[in-house]
Amino acid sequence: MKKIVIGTAGHIDHGKTSLIKALTGIDCDRLKEEKERGITIELGFAHYRFGDDLLMGIVDVPGHEKFVRHMVAGAWGIDMVLLVVAADEGVMPQTKEHIDICELLGLDRGIVAITKKDLVDEDMLELVREDIKDFLKGRPLERVPIIPVSSTTGENIDALKDAIIEIANEVNEKSKDGIFRLPIDRVFTLKGLGTIVTGTCISGHISVGDEIEIYPLNKYTKVRNIQTYHEDAGEAMAGERVALNLQGIEKNDIERGTIIGRPDTLLLSNRIDATFKYLKLPYKPIKSDTVLRFHIATAQEEARLVILKKDIIEPGEELFTQFVFKKPVVVLPGDRFIIRGSYAIQTIGGGNILDIMPPRHKRKAQVLDSQYAILTEGSISDKAEYHVLKGGYAGIPSKTLSILLGRNETGINRILDDLKQKGKVKSVGKTLIHMDRFNAYKDMLKSYVEDFQIKNPLKVGLSKEELRTRLPKVEPVIFQTALDQFIHQGLIETDKDKVRLKGVSQSSVEDISAIREAFLIKLLKYGLTPPGLKELASELEQQEKHIKDIAERLIYEGKVVKIKGDMYFHKDIIENVKQHVTDFLKKNKEMSPSDFKTIFDISRKYTIPILEYLDEIKLTIRSGDKRVLRG
Repeated sequence: MKKIVIGTAGHIDHGKTSLIKALTGIDCDRLKEEKERGITIELGFAHYRFGDDLLMGIVDVPGHEKFVRHMVAGAWGIDMVLLVVAADEGVMPQTKEHIDICELLGLDRGIVAITKKDLVDEDMLELVREDIKDFLKGRPLERVPIIPVSSTTGENIDALKDAIIEIANEVNEKSKDGIFRLPIDRVFTLKGLGTIVTGTCISGHISVGDEIEIYPLNKYTKVRNIQTYHEDAGEAMAGERVALNLQGIEKNDIERGTIIGRPDTLLLSNRIDATFKYLKLPYKPIKSDTVLRFHIATAQEEARLVILKKDIIEPGEELFTQFVFKKPVVVLPGDRFIIRGSYAIQTIGGGNILDIMPPRHKRKAQVLDSQYAILTEGSISDKAEYHVLKGGYAGIPSKTLSILLGRNETGINRILDDLKQKGKVKSVGKTLIHMDRFNAYKDMLKSYVEDFQIKNPLKVGLSKEELRTRLPKVEPVIFQTALDQFIHQGLIETDKDKVRLKGVSQSSVEDISAIREAFLIKLLKYGLTPPGLKELASELEQQEKHIKDIAERLIYEGKVVKIKGDMYFHKDIIENVKQHVTDFLKKNKEMSPSDFKTIFDISRKYTIPILEYLDEIKLTIRSGDKRVLRG
């Protein structure tokens, strides 16, 4: 049996509740205060079976502007809208706001019922019909059927039912394979049963006995019993009005606006990326960082609007934005929301959630364009790759990706299989990492081992732990997988806890050690007049590159000082120069280049670079053509 949910919309006292009673025989005004005041304050619910093929759930929402919050809650998760317009009043302010809300929530299927047909003549009825057509022109509901009815006499009620059946046949049933979510719109207790919660199951399915989590309250319990449309059921599925009897939970432990889900299948979001459409109203532009009232499902929270790439949003504009919440919300990509002003006076806009775990954006960065394009126009595989790439070197748990995409395990596995076959994503344990990031991480690992080997030729190797901590932070399994690949390729080997380049033998280590010592002896011998590396390499019968690598390592160890280009000096020689210069300046206050040449008996070729080096290390400071002690 196909199951759909219809939501009513319309101005106060236009006959929504009476029309539902005429359609289903159920009175949705269940509260004493509603009976007394003649208006719907809370959400009301009814259902009707069309033979064996269709079960229709109806959400009766309040029409008074003070209760628009309930209207937003009721419109979330419905498949089609039943717009109610009274024949004796026509289109009214709340009619317009309700339709704005429906459009912002993506509702494009529906019917218009002109109620109270029995109270007006045909001319008035035609005027109202034309008024409705003009009102809906250019809107998603422009071409919906308009059916005059009388709930009092029953006239045209059957025609309305036929229209509902026709449109219902066009509605795609919600998949039970999504992540189970039930936004709570009512909480109450029944004697002998305990706590009952109700809502519209917007995705997934749940069974009696299943464990559940109440988000964001971090409370856990089990489903004791399930009812759908006032009948006991072993299972509830997406698209159904559901009542859950919860085990061991008090009414006061739950509040409207919370979400029932399976444990660890949903995330708390402190910020989201979203499209935001500012309705074309006679209002001022909204500045970035303005605090607004954010309505989603049955929840209402304050959120700070961050307008990306601009400073303001004009009425009628739709932009890429970020919302930052005072309290975390439980949402999924694709969810639609409503925005009201900070004082909740009127609906001003709404939008579509794109990313529930975005970074803080640089507001005018060009990369935002590509992100927006992927999140709005990309395929589900494109979005999956985007989120994995966003995870960086650390990757992203597959469970988290499932939530970010709003897919269950079965659905996410199909997407990942495709990305793996294309060489885009790698699965390492329960973590997913983009191949670009994994390959870059491997390159860094190999480069660091190579660098360490150059700088520490006499060491057996580098400890795994030191190597891991020197690289970007990742799960240990990613580090080990990257290391294992190099070991398998024969590029790296391990010795107990040590990692080293394969092929570095003890004899080569001894050779390096001998060359190091010979190089240092040569620098000591030449003192302040060393030849270039090319000549030193020739004297040592080594390749110039080899000698340069050794020289750079000795610089790192503090045994050699490099001055201006190709001049390498033994550390002891330079320390001796520093001491003599210091003693001279303490006695004579200043030193000229000629003084330096005389003291050390060297040419200008070496004098000027050494003097400039002493300036660089802040031993001396130049004053005209002379040097004085710094400080």
